[in-house]
Amino acid sequence: MMKNRKKIAFFVIVMLAAMVLPLFGQGIPKPKKAPASVVKTIKAMGGVTIGNWWADYDVNTYDPKSDSAERLLEYRKALLKENDIVIREKAVGRYNEMAQLAAVSIMSGKPAAQILVLQPDWALTLYRQNLLYPVSDNKQVNLTKTSPVNWNKAVNDVFTFNKKIYGFAAEYGNSEHTAVLVWNKRLFKEAGLDENLPYDLQKSGKWTWDEFLKISKQLTRDINNDGIIDIYAMPRDLSTEILDAFISGNGAMYVGKDAKTGKLFNATNTPAFVEAVQFFLRLRDEGVMMPRPEGSEWDWLIPAFNDGKVAMRLDQQYLTGNNGDLKNMKDNWGMVLPPKGPRAKDYTVFTDENIMVVPSTYNKDQVDAIMWAIEAWLTPVDTNWKLALYPMYKDRRAVDETWVLIRDPKLQVWRNHLHVPGLNRGGIAWEIWYHDGEAAQLIEAVSPQWNALIEDANE
Repeated sequence: MMKNRKKIAFFVIVMLAAMVLPLFGQGIPKPKKAPASVVKTIKAMGGVTIGNWWADYDVNTYDPKSDSAERLLEYRKALLKENDIVIREKAVGRYNEMAQLAAVSIMSGKPAAQILVLQPDWALTLYRQNLLYPVSDNKQVNLTKTSPVNWNKAVNDVFTFNKKIYGFAAEYGNSEHTAVLVWNKRLFKEAGLDENLPYDLQKSGKWTWDEFLKISKQLTRDINNDGIIDIYAMPRDLSTEILDAFISGNGAMYVGKDAKTGKLFNATNTPAFVEAVQFFLRLRDEGVMMPRPEGSEWDWLIPAFNDGKVAMRLDQQYLTGNNGDLKNMKDNWGMVLPPKGPRAKDYTVFTDENIMVVPSTYNKDQVDAIMWAIEAWLTPVDTNWKLALYPMYKDRRAVDETWVLIRDPKLQVWRNHLHVPGLNRGGIAWEIWYHDGEAAQLIEAVSPQWNALIEDANE
């Protein structure tokens, strides 16, 4: 019997090791050896800099905060050593100056970086000024492939003009702009709801507006029976993000794009869009949204959710990151995509990505070298992309279920309205709180201005 127990114990240890090793024992991929011409060109440029507006990444100074980040750093150090080259990320300007910095530096013939990371509307403006290189012309990287880097097909499609790609991005969800819903699990339990109900509904395909409204009513509570609501379902601020969630969740959008001509058009007059505004108005009238407290700061909704005054938030996925709004929240929380409206066949990932572009300043050989460098730099070290995400969440279902949907290219819906300078969806979303009438009237009020802005954007 003792001998059998030892065998069982040994088997258990082996199985546990097999489970743990994929998480903590992965090595790093062997760095690629660059062609001699690429190395020569990169050295002549003084290295390749990836310019952004938020952070620096130099292999000699970067401080990794996770096991996955440590392995990526090891890989990048080996990559640079193997090829005796320099690749770095650098904050070349502040957010509010990045668009102008990019344009002015390229026009001067001295780009702020070999690769610029920009918001899509900024990148589109540079394209219209003939300041971007058609990166699909390069001979080193095929942007339609998914290995070793999974290039974002949605970005390829949006930034393809005359059959050439001018802007690109790696992977899906990196911009953290996807519309999501987060909820406080403690408040769900206290309201008599299963703390994982949104996960279960999403998984079963039953996460709908009707269920959302039912849950919202149950979460909105007067705890001490004094006639005053103590806990609300959600805050009523950030109405643009709330409207984003509902219009995309019903298969609608603010601005459409003709698949044949590439022309943008006003898409707010569709039945799906009107229904989304109507549903928002209904939520307003049901009293499930917490009004902004008198005298509060603009970001009052952050402590309102984090401190348990509201049970849910509809916002962009960035709030769940390591430096997001929820980093100090004590209660457990979960994350799902927005609920489906009656016209939607599936959930929607309403998002955009930060766009990488190469200035038109560079010649063919330089662009070949730049593209080789960015693919090598972005090559993932983990075969399982989930490993880097687990530490950011309170449960694994946010990654195993919701992030799987976020990364599904079939569910991606691009925020075309970002390509129309001056178009502010707040013209509808902000007015919802004061509108006394039909949804169609509210939409019609902004249509003349939106049509003119879209017409200008198409020129």
